[in-house]
Amino acid sequence: LSFTLIGLYVGVIPVFLGMFWLPALRQLGPRWMTFLMAVTAGLLVFLGLDATYEALEQAQAIGGPFQGIGLVGLGIVITFLLLDAISRRQTGVGRNEAEQRLTVAFMIAIGIGLHNLGEGLAIGAAYSVGAASLGTFLVVGFIIQNITEGLGIIAPVLKDRPTWRSLALMGVIGGAPAIVGAWVGGLSYSAVLSVLFLAIGAGA
Repeated sequence: LSFTLIGLYVGVIPVFLGMFWLPALRQLGPRWMTFLMAVTAGLLVFLGLDATYEALEQAQAIGGPFQGIGLVGLGIVITFLLLDAISRRQTGVGRNEAEQRLTVAFMIAIGIGLHNLGEGLAIGAAYSVGAASLGTFLVVGFIIQNITEGLGIIAPVLKDRPTWRSLALMGVIGGAPAIVGAWVGGLSYSAVLSVLFLAIGAGA
């Protein structure tokens, strides 16, 4: 229950708080919209580089037979290619521009969700080894970061009127993996899984 609450505080609630800005952001002009999309792109690049760095750092702790660096490479490449294939298939279907923008928003939510999986794992692992101060620091930092991720999810659909169901689903996809990560990290910590999750987040 404790790890579930941590995942909610870190992943689900901050992502939804960021998404609640949708009505206000719709009032922005084209220049601000372009700026917001650029911020979204910058955020995703930062998350990718951050996750890659963390994965490579964690890979040093894995025994030689597991080939930590190779695991990082495989996780990044396979995840990237898989999401790219899904994205191309979705955009290749005969859809109008609004539906394509919604697809982009869902892909961003999936990428952020996979990244939050790694964040939840890090928090759970910190608490499982007794590093409560580190765990608390990670919780506070990830809460602030995930509010901006909620903004990134809704940025592509600011011009449109997505349904409440679509918005709720994107919020859950983006935030809920932090709960799963906290469970795995806190209840059955594995250095191999830690590296793999972080690599998947980087590839996403």
